[in-house]
Amino acid sequence: MATLAERLAEALQERGYSDRGAARELRRRGASITHAYIGQLRKGDKTNPSLEHLQALADLLGTSIDWLTGRDPVPGTEDGEGERQQREDVRRGLEELGVTNIAQRMNGLSPLSLSAVAQMVEAMRAAESLDEEDDFENL
Repeated sequence: MATLAERLAEALQERGYSDRGAARELRRRGASITHAYIGQLRKGDKTNPSLEHLQALADLLGTSIDWLTGRDPVPGTEDGEGERQQREDVRRGLEELGVTNIAQRMNGLSPLSLSAVAQMVEAMRAAESLDEEDDFENL
């Protein structure tokens, strides 16, 4: 089972947050937490954060407290919050681009399949020499 420190480090890195950046954003959102404390949690030096801190971190990182603390959903049960969020982000992005039918067809795909779809889209954009600045330019 993954530890809080491992999951926190993974989520911070995936979302591009430093300890200071995460603390700054959390304070902006009204949470009282320091970068030093986030660093201690990330390193495993502190292991028992308050529920308020866990919820604030989970919200910031787009995941659930259960995932963050290593209590994954039982296999075969409902998707984790992070997977639901990934699915929703992809669906919303596709709808914004006017491809609602494709977004609807993605319902029920596994996280692995969603990742494959995202990689295919990026490969197609690269093949057509589109960069991030072109994302919404022609809508």
